Amino acid sequence: MSNDTNDLGKPLDSNMTKGGYSRYTVASLLQKAVRRGDREKAVWASFELARSGCSWNFWDRAQTVLLEDCRLAVTEADLLPAIERLRQLATKKWDPDEGMGLACAMRAASLLAEAESARELLPMKNWWLEIAPDRMQSLRRGEQPEHDFPVQPESEGLGELGYVVNDTHTAAGSRAGRNMAHYLIESSRITDQSELGQQYQSLIMEHEISYGLTDEQIDHGTTPVSEDEPWEYDREIAFPRH
Repeated sequence: MSNDTNDLGKPLDSNMTKGGYSRYTVASLLQKAVRRGDREKAVWASFELARSGCSWNFWDRAQTVLLEDCRLAVTEADLLPAIERLRQLATKKWDPDEGMGLACAMRAASLLAEAESARELLPMKNWWLEIAPDRMQSLRRGEQPEHDFPVQPESEGLGELGYVVNDTHTAAGSRAGRNMAHYLIESSRITDQSELGQQYQSLIMEHEISYGLTDEQIDHGTTPVSEDEPWEYDREIAFPRH
C-alpha cells in the first residue's frame, strides 16, 4: 500500500491522512476515544494514521495515552511484556525450535489462550479499506457516502465528535476559541475516574483562578462520561467565554 497517495490515488498532502483528515485531528481523536472507552473509534484512528504513513505518530501518541489516560489492571499491564520476554528468551537464550525455547512458545500460547479473545481488528481494517475509495469519491461530489467511516469528514468538523476532539490543543479548537477551561470541563473527561484522579482534577479546576470555574463546571469535568453516550457534552457548561 502506497503511503504517498490518498484514497483517490492523488498525491498525499503534508500532514493529511489518506481519508482526508488532519493527522493532528486523528491523533487527538485517538486520545479522546481511549478516554471515553470507544474502542471502535480508537482502533479506526490507529488504522487511519498507520495506513497514511504516520504510524510513528500513532506510537508516539499511544505512549502518551498509556501514561496519561490508562490505569491497567496488573494482568493487563503484564501480558504484552510477558509475551515479548518469552520471545526474547526463546530466540536469544535458547534454541527456539526445541527444549526450553519450545517451552517458551508453549507458555506464550497458554497466556494468550487465557486472555480475553476477540476477532475484530482484521474485519474492521478490511472493511474500511474496501469503502475508502468510494467514500472519497462521494465526498468529492458533495454526496453522502453510502458507507462511511465511524468518524465524519474533517470538512464537517467531525460531526458531533468535533466539539470534544478539537480542543485547545488542536488548530481547529484554537480557531474556535476553545480554551483550557473547555479542555478541563469537557475534553479531558474519562470513563472511570479514580478517587485520587477526581480529587486532584477538582483541585486543579478549583484553583484555575483565571477562568473562575463554577461548581457546576467542576462537577461536570470530574464526572465520568456515560457508558451509553460517551461523546455527549453540554455546550452551555463546557464553553465558558471569559
